[in-house]
Amino acid sequence: MFSTVFSPAARLVRTQFLGLLALVIVLTGGAAYAATAAKNSVNSKSIKNGTVQTVDLKNGAVTTEKLALDSVTSDQVKANSLTGADINESTLGAVPNAQQLGGVPAADYLRGAVYKTEAATDAGTTLGDGTSVKAQACDAGDILLSGGPASLNATTDLIESFPTPGSTNSWSARVDKNGVGDNWTVVILCLDSNR
Repeated sequence: MFSTVFSPAARLVRTQFLGLLALVIVLTGGAAYAATAAKNSVNSKSIKNGTVQTVDLKNGAVTTEKLALDSVTSDQVKANSLTGADINESTLGAVPNAQQLGGVPAADYLRGAVYKTEAATDAGTTLGDGTSVKAQACDAGDILLSGGPASLNATTDLIESFPTPGSTNSWSARVDKNGVGDNWTVVILCLDSNR
């Protein structure tokens, strides 16, 4: 009796429920379809300026070939992010000749060729304390750049090595041979200022 009395009402509810379910399926299916655009249907006119951010792009999706010529300027490049490999050096102009370098005029810089010379390899001059001294000078008028002893035995100790006092173009060295015979030399680098 229960089923016969409510049977028309039960049919109505069941029919309404099925209709509502069909409506929900149609509406949500349509929304899902609208959220998935067809391939290549979104173009730059479809996108509001500033809405696509770096995080929205797949890594490696934007390559050099996809950038318009001159679309990236120096203001858009992170400071110190470019290396020599990123720069086409043939596009750079020639470096201008400097009238000054570090505030010093070009005429004040040394000009000439660097050459090496050395003293004879021998025992040197023995001093009263048992040490040996030797000096070597650049050619007259040339400028001493550096110097030091060479060809020392492993048993010989270097006592001092310095520009010769009272001279602007000579180098001196003093060694202690520790009682063992040792022939040695002084090697210097000079600037030939006559060139």
